Amino acid sequence: MAKKVYDDDDGRTIADMSGLDFPGAFSFRGVRPKKPEPEGKGDQPETDDRPWEAQMGQLSKSERRMAILGALKAAMLIALAYIAGLGLLIWLMVAVLT
Repeated sequence: MAKKVYDDDDGRTIADMSGLDFPGAFSFRGVRPKKPEPEGKGDQPETDDRPWEAQMGQLSKSERRMAILGALKAAMLIALAYIAGLGLLIWLMVAVLT
């Protein structure tokens, strides 16, 4: 079967999907891209495998506290939206059934 040729196709690659490993049909793990093998390093372990630990000294205590409280506030707003939606759903079900 011949490959289709489109008039507007210029041959560029939008997203390279060749490095992805696809899980089985009943797998709960997500699709993760394969890590490229280090070139010329042999079997030496990576020293920068945890970049977030190197950034620990960049924030002061008050900046770190504000970042944590901002993330907590965002999570609480999302939880409030779910709780409000669930409460509305329960109220509607009770109102319809009675």
